[in-house]
This record gives sequence, structure tokens and C-alpha cells, in this order.
Amino acid sequence: MPEICVVDNSALAQQFQSHSPNSSTFKISSILSNAIKSKDCEVLIFSTLSPKAEQQLLNTVVSFPALSISTNNAECELGSAFCIYKRNSSYAFKVNLNSLAQAKVHIDPRVLLLGKNVEGNQ
Repeated sequence: MPEICVVDNSALAQQFQSHSPNSSTFKISSILSNAIKSKDCEVLIFSTLSPKAEQQLLNTVVSFPALSISTNNAECELGSAFCIYKRNSSYAFKVNLNSLAQAKVHIDPRVLLLGKNVEGNQ
């Protein structure tokens, strides 16, 4: 069962758990940043760390294929591969291609185009 790990934010992990369907095919866990190395997370969600701290962890601790997502990194130049941010009254995302390449995960190119199209419509 794939594992989504929310890093250093147990309240956000609880929100995700309470909104996930009962028949979910993935597990949502709350972990501390110093436990990343000992977990088998396919997705890492950052919401409290600075982009620089995210990048440091991704460079030094994450040695396995994992998609990284940040909700606290609107510029998306360092850190996570995907950065979700509020734009007007909705949400959008940016893609950090360097982090995505480092993550060693395959993302459908149509997803990348969607992120680019959203950015172009600001």
C-alpha cells in the first residue's frame, strides 16, 4: 500500500486522513523530518519547512524515489517538486523540474503541461 507522509505537521496529516475515502488504496502518515530515512514514503508533503530546509532534506536524507509536495513554497525554485499555492480564490501548482528529476519518479507529461498552463494564465 503506497504511503503518503506528511512531514512535521500532524494536524495536516489528520485532516488528510479524515477526508480520505474508507476504501483508500494508500496510507497517510504523520512523520517527523528526522524519521524520513526510516520510512518508505512514496509521497512527502511539506507544509512547515522553508524551501531551503526542504531542499536540504531532499538532498541528504531522501535516497529513495519519492514525490515531494509543498504547501509552503509559492516560488518553487528550491525544495519540493510540486508546490501548491493559493491563487485568487482557488489553488494552483508550480513544478520544480530540478527537484522532479532528482525524485526519480515518472510524472505524465500532461500533468507538467497543466502546471505550465496554469502559470501562463496568471
